[in-house]
Amino acid sequence: MGHEIYVVDDDPDFRDATLELLQGSGFDTRGFAAGPDLLAVLEPEFEGIILSDLRMAGMSGMDLLTAVRKAAPSVPFVLITAHGDIKAAVGAIRSGAFDFLEKPAPPELLIATVRRALNARKLVLENQRLKARIARGTDIRARILGKSDPVKTLRREVEAVTGHRVDVLLVGETGTEKGQIARVIHDFSGSEGEFVMLDGGGLTETNFDETFLGNGAGRPGVLELAAKGTLFIDRISTMSKALQLRMVSLLTSPETAGGCRVVAAMPPEDLADLPTDLIFRLNLAEIEVPPLRERGEDFFLLFEHFLREAVARHKRPFPEISATEIRRLRNHAWPGNLRELRGVAERLVIGLRVSLREDNAQAAGPQSYDEAMREFETALLMSALRHSGGRKAEAADSLAIPRKRLYLRLKACGL
Repeated sequence: MGHEIYVVDDDPDFRDATLELLQGSGFDTRGFAAGPDLLAVLEPEFEGIILSDLRMAGMSGMDLLTAVRKAAPSVPFVLITAHGDIKAAVGAIRSGAFDFLEKPAPPELLIATVRRALNARKLVLENQRLKARIARGTDIRARILGKSDPVKTLRREVEAVTGHRVDVLLVGETGTEKGQIARVIHDFSGSEGEFVMLDGGGLTETNFDETFLGNGAGRPGVLELAAKGTLFIDRISTMSKALQLRMVSLLTSPETAGGCRVVAAMPPEDLADLPTDLIFRLNLAEIEVPPLRERGEDFFLLFEHFLREAVARHKRPFPEISATEIRRLRNHAWPGNLRELRGVAERLVIGLRVSLREDNAQAAGPQSYDEAMREFETALLMSALRHSGGRKAEAADSLAIPRKRLYLRLKACGL
């Protein structure tokens, strides 16, 4: 979505003259003969501004202003009034208009007002994106949790690509939350545009062009939606070879090349079948997303994190979890990876029975003394934190240990 200027006026001569003036000054424009025509295509995320006449047949400029304030509250609205219609102009400002101009407005005043409105819109959008990124966590370690070597490698590689405009291929098993990694790449890249997700498995010969390029009737395609941002294509290997090559041709054409960063994702077993044209022509940097079974003691940190999320979401107390249950969960193979672990945490918090697939796939003979003590200590610490509502000072008191020792043991257990 570009920084367009929508011009609404039922007088075709005045509308065309305004569009010509703005286009001559380098602005992208679009004209509408009536308010309902604009409302049919207006979206809250529209990055431009609206310039509207006050007195129009049917829906007036004031009625349109009221409707725009509901449909897209932060989009600047500039009203053009007849000479001397000061009362209406004051009413427009009170109703939320960005500014008003008397018709016919001097060209230099019109251009200056448009620039101010566009700058105001840009600041609002930048502020919204900044707040969203702060809310999602500013430290990459808060977004990609874990202390294991595979996760440290993952974070290093993600940080390496965020500083460069390169396309990325994420390779990982089902449930490793590759979509979340793609979002981290986008958020830490400082992109101006949006994060747009596309399921490769849903692409067909019939919907390919409309999905990527839009339908030409006001509905944009993913390339326009992701302009200056990130297009995440999940399950890219499920696309037919013909569609994969067609996509490569489209993304590397002079008209669309470089418009957005492409992050694709697929399971490792499909990597050998990926066309080399797709890898080489898109210059994909490959990043491996490790499965949960290779992340060692990250299990405890992730399990506690998912439990806390579920407790907060459902407003429920921490569940009672025995050392035996923790051992069973720790030894599970987790074929569904983080998605499966998250689901188990949800069911435990809600109070549902937990059944695991391939429960013994990861069992490796008798448990060592150190492993048994680690699991017992983890269960003990989690129980103390649960009963104290997460307050570490109270948990330390209940265990009759100094607070500093509690912090050290929590760290040692990955909690």
